[in-house]
Parts: sequence; C-alpha cells; structure tokens
Amino acid sequence: FKVMKELRIMLDFISGPIWTEYFDKEKGRLLTGIEKVDNDKELWDINETIQELFTSYYHFDYNDQACFFDEEQEKKDKYKMLALLEKLKKRLYEINDGSFEIDDRETERVKNL
Repeated sequence: FKVMKELRIMLDFISGPIWTEYFDKEKGRLLTGIEKVDNDKELWDINETIQELFTSYYHFDYNDQACFFDEEQEKKDKYKMLALLEKLKKRLYEINDGSFEIDDRETERVKNL
C-alpha cells in the first residue's frame, strides 16, 4: 500500500501553478517532494512561463492602489492561459508513474472568466 501524493495546481503571485512543499538548499529551489516532478526540466519551464504570465497581472502603486490585479488582462489572456495549463497537465500525465494525483484548482476558474 503506497500513499499517493497530491500535486496541487493553483495560481498565486510570484508562484507557479505547481505548488511546492519545501526549499531544497542543495538544489537551490522549491520542490514538491515528488521526484518525477522535481526533476523534469520541461515541466518547470512551462511552470515558469505560466508564473510570469499570471504575475504580470499584478501592478503596485497603480491608480492610487497599493496593489491592483488586472482582471481585464487576465480575461484577454484566457485562451493563452488555458493552453499553457493544458500543456502543463499533459506533461504531468506523461511523467506520472502513479506516485501522484493532480488537484487542478485553476482550469475551471480560468474557463469561467
């Protein structure tokens, strides 16, 4: 009996959609604790592209607001983001050896923009 790890996909400021569990000092980066995921460069490149796009919606000291989230731009980029999320999930399915399951908390939200 093997415990399956959960891999959460959820967007947040300065954080890619792949939620990490801890910082590995030796590797110098955040990791999930799932070896197949942590060691896949292609996956992390997609993750970084999504992170950069989502983070670009945040503006600071904008229109007399300390922090502003550009919902209109997010809506304009809806199909671009959906395509990136699908690419990310496709890669996750390709490398999944049964050691993790995907908890996608973003695709439906983005579809409904």
